[in-house]
Amino acid sequence: MADTRIVGGAGEHYIAYILSCLGYIPALVREGSPTIDLLASDVSGSRTIAIQVKTTEYAKRSRGRGPNRKLHHLEFPLGHKAIEKAVRELIFCFVDLDSLDTERKPDVYVIPATVLIDNYVDKDIRKHKWMRLHWGVEKMEPFKNNWRPICEALGAAENEI
Repeated sequence: MADTRIVGGAGEHYIAYILSCLGYIPALVREGSPTIDLLASDVSGSRTIAIQVKTTEYAKRSRGRGPNRKLHHLEFPLGHKAIEKAVRELIFCFVDLDSLDTERKPDVYVIPATVLIDNYVDKDIRKHKWMRLHWGVEKMEPFKNNWRPICEALGAAENEI
C-alpha cells in the first residue's frame, strides 16, 4: 500500500499535466486551502476555477464469489469536509490510477460540485465513519475523462489530448 500523500500527489500532478495539455495554466495549491488542490486558469488569467482532486490506486470494487465475481462500482475517497465545504463553483476530479481501460493511463472522473452536493442533500453524511464516493460504473461513465465541465468553466472549447 502506497503512502496516501504520494498517491494524492500523483493524481494532482496528472490533472495539472492534462490541464496544461488542454492549454490551461494549472497551479498546485499546498496546505491551508480547504477543499482546493488545484487552480486552473485560461491563458489570459481572466477566468479561474478551483479543483478538488481525489485519488485512489484502484477504484474498482466487485461483488460475488468465484467465477460470478463482477465489477459492481467504483469507490473513491471523499471525506466529510469535501462535501461540507464544497461550493457550487468547485469541480471534483476523481483519479483512478489503475484505469478500467488497457491503455494504462489513469481514468479521471470530472464531476462538478453541484452534482455531488445535490447527491448528498438530505443525507446525514456524518453517520459514515469513512466518507467515500461509491457509484456504479454506469453512473460514473458519463464523467469518465470528460473534460467539458472544466473547458466550459474556463470559456474554451474542449481540445483533444
